Amino acid sequence: MSCMCSMCPMEVGQGPTAATATPVAVEAGLSYALLVALAGACRGPREELTPELHEALAAVGDAEGEVWLNLLGIPLDAGQPQSVDHLLGAVDTMDPVELRLHLLGRHAWSWCTLAGIDDIEAAARGEADASARLLAHPRYYGGHARASLGVLLGLDPMETRGRVADAIAAGSRSLLDPSAAAELAEAAAAARSALGAQSSATAIERLTSGYRYVAEPEAERVVLIPHLEPGLPLVLAQHRFSRLVAYYAASGGSAEERLVALGRALADPKRVEILALVGRGTGRAADLVEATRLTRSTVHHHLAQLREAGLIALEGNARAYTYVPRSEAAGEAAALVAGITRTEEE
Repeated sequence: MSCMCSMCPMEVGQGPTAATATPVAVEAGLSYALLVALAGACRGPREELTPELHEALAAVGDAEGEVWLNLLGIPLDAGQPQSVDHLLGAVDTMDPVELRLHLLGRHAWSWCTLAGIDDIEAAARGEADASARLLAHPRYYGGHARASLGVLLGLDPMETRGRVADAIAAGSRSLLDPSAAAELAEAAAAARSALGAQSSATAIERLTSGYRYVAEPEAERVVLIPHLEPGLPLVLAQHRFSRLVAYYAASGGSAEERLVALGRALADPKRVEILALVGRGTGRAADLVEATRLTRSTVHHHLAQLREAGLIALEGNARAYTYVPRSEAAGEAAALVAGITRTEEE
């Protein structure tokens, strides 16, 4: 799933109306950007990676990239997300069992509810029976537990920490552009400006290109984290008492780019079918899979295209995610067309 819910596995029922009075903070830095970039690298073509990074990721064994998203809480806890060196230092000095607790979702309330705290803690210590139960769980780790954790859970905690640290170091040498720090600082400033100029719910939806967060009792705050990995435009995660919303900072674009995205979204008959289904109230991804007879991953790809084009929004939290039509989409599309075709005489 390339756009969302990488650490939020629970989808039941229909979600409540989007609204939040939860305090919202903005965090940005190379540590967060590198972890999301590592997740993207796991999902992309491996032949495009440097040999060093290819080998390091193979040693971790996660083909889905989920393990890196489960580590977003480390720079958040450390309070020094700007430098990759701080991330490496935090990982190198962390108790290896604690690192595995991060990897297994001990600090994410949805994973604890879904898979059980006892099994997560036992597997973090290296207990084989608990590890086997987690790997066999059909919904844990978004249904990708074996593909994501099959290698790491076969290692002892010290070896786990060593392989994770090696991959972070390799990624730091090839995945981040020298201008990344400035881009992230600019994106963070834009996010803080948006939060100061409008309601937090409106700002979150605008910054994330269509995610409408619904407050949840476990979350004492929302943390917005801009990143630079286009392959993962939206990542929804949890850490301790924070809801993490990591989003692609370069989304949006010029009027021309937005029109191209709109045209691309409407150019596929299946996407139009999904848009019509959402408009008629079929909002859960599972129901859309059933209605279209497409695979889950294909439906999520189409939904991401429609959301990024501004035609639909994703509403909810870990209890329920629902896709809803954006009533303002038609007016926005008309304004884009009018603006781009208007002559200077007009």
